[in-house]
Amino acid sequence: MKYERVFVLSPGRAGSKTFVEACSHLTNYSTAHESRAALLGEERFAYPLAHIEADNRLTWFLGPLGDHFDDSNVLYVHLKRDKESIVDSFLHRLRNSEYRASIIAAFAHGIVMKPGDWKPEEEIEVARLYVSTVQSNIEHFLRGRKSVVVNLEDGGVSFRDFLQEISAEGDIEQSVRTWLTVHNAR
Repeated sequence: MKYERVFVLSPGRAGSKTFVEACSHLTNYSTAHESRAALLGEERFAYPLAHIEADNRLTWFLGPLGDHFDDSNVLYVHLKRDKESIVDSFLHRLRNSEYRASIIAAFAHGIVMKPGDWKPEEEIEVARLYVSTVQSNIEHFLRGRKSVVVNLEDGGVSFRDFLQEISAEGDIEQSVRTWLTVHNAR
């Protein structure tokens, strides 16, 4: 184990479920998706050692995350995907999801204080604002911290680089095959 913990940061809809599924084939790290998202206080950050966590909501807790895990034994992964593909996926969620804990609904009606409905032509701008805001939060947070970028759409090149960076052990080829398979499509 090269890192005590690995945190995967993204706005969401960028392959985080696929990332976790791919990392499940590793033997020297545990991995989970949003495993502590419903917890408060210190429990929110009680991640086990040798663990990879993907949770897009961590982008709203970057201060405390940095306070808890700001050392050389932590690696941050900035998970990227084509911005307009992420926007389109969130737009679909904004228009079609009844899920109470939807991050895009919380942003569209809580962070941006809009108690009523957005006009259809405004919804895409709300989704773009959400994605841009989260991407900017991540980029600022990662300045000066050990991090790598993994791009969902580069045919696995950056994912293989990530596996090498963490000295991954286990079924590496199955991990890469899983990475190249969609797991949480719209």
